[in-house]
Amino acid sequence: MLQSGLTYRNARLAYKTYGTLDAAKANVIVYPTSYGAQHPDLEWQIAPGKPLDPTKYFIVVINKFGNGLSSSPSNTPPPFDRARYPHFTMTDNVRVQQRLLLEVFGIERVRLVYGFSMGAQQAFHWGALFPTGSTRSPRSAARPARRRIISCFSKA
Repeated sequence: MLQSGLTYRNARLAYKTYGTLDAAKANVIVYPTSYGAQHPDLEWQIAPGKPLDPTKYFIVVINKFGNGLSSSPSNTPPPFDRARYPHFTMTDNVRVQQRLLLEVFGIERVRLVYGFSMGAQQAFHWGALFPTGSTRSPRSAARPARRRIISCFSKA
């Protein structure tokens, strides 16, 4: 059920994983996509030796609703297609992401939630909705008017 009260059955949430989940399930990084991004757009940041290192971490890049891979106006059948596509809030996205991790992988707590732009908004929501569910939630966003990078780190 969405925050609006609408029940949207058969919603699809696309994701891709990198690395191996350790036995304790303690090496999980969640990386939600920004507004127009899809997981292939973020792969340049995921490589051995980089901060998002798949030899150390199990990284789950989750495609935001509406990005064309997850349920979107363009790929949803009637009655929710195109202009009738339901409004998904950041809360809706994050609740479904958490449910995916729990139901598919048995993950109850993540090491890090990282996001850029609307992915950063989702990282903030992770911290607010599941304050004991993540140890860190760094967010970053570019401010186009000044082209300045703003970073914010919090630790629960």
